Amino acid sequence: MRKYILVCSTIVVFAISFAQGKTIRADLTNDNVEDIIRMGMKIVTVQDGASGKLHTIVVGEEHLADISIDDYFGGTKGNELAILTLPEKEYLSEVYGYRNKRFVKVSEVLPGELTFDEEIRLFGHSAHRWDQHEVLIYWPIIEHEGKLQAAPLVQFSETTLVVEKNKTTEFKIRLPGNTFTMCVATTLDKDVIAFLLDEDGTLIKQTKIDSRIGFYGRVITERAKSITFNIDNSQSNKPKTVHVIIKQYQYP
Repeated sequence: MRKYILVCSTIVVFAISFAQGKTIRADLTNDNVEDIIRMGMKIVTVQDGASGKLHTIVVGEEHLADISIDDYFGGTKGNELAILTLPEKEYLSEVYGYRNKRFVKVSEVLPGELTFDEEIRLFGHSAHRWDQHEVLIYWPIIEHEGKLQAAPLVQFSETTLVVEKNKTTEFKIRLPGNTFTMCVATTLDKDVIAFLLDEDGTLIKQTKIDSRIGFYGRVITERAKSITFNIDNSQSNKPKTVHVIIKQYQYP
């Protein structure tokens, strides 16, 4: 059931069709017997596979979009249930775990659909709209005071810039310790190169971007340091318009 993402990938347009109903069989009660998890139009239930007891998780929810099962939270044994909703234009998730013979919410309201990267880090996402395009920025999810929560956002910048022909625009970014940073660049033009350099000049990532492919670079730091984000238009004789987003999260 685990969903993996590549956090530093091309731009992804996220869309889920509202389901008329969905049924999943999985062990949520940690008794080695499959339970039956059902999502209806406005209700999510779990039927204990061993006892037959019916647990109503949510009822009367008009904005249900999806449900998923995975080991999202270390504070309960086994897997948990994530419920995805779309109350307005942003997807939101809440996670429920089985504890003391009942289901309890083990998360705050989390941004976006929950996914894992290749190193089993848990992420939600936030959507940023630019010129009729939607850019997704992955948002790390952490465990804090016994619940899942979105990692605190400590710095955010968003700008649209014009990179002159045969020029490179450079951003120096100061990263505090214990920080997860996302650097994103997207353009409707062609043949623009975005790249990240570590403070010693080591290339972190490089991507040629256009209207289909964006740059997604992440840096996780334990100690404070600086990186350089470059938008390279040095091989073109035309100016290019690029949208740049930099988000820093506190990430223990």
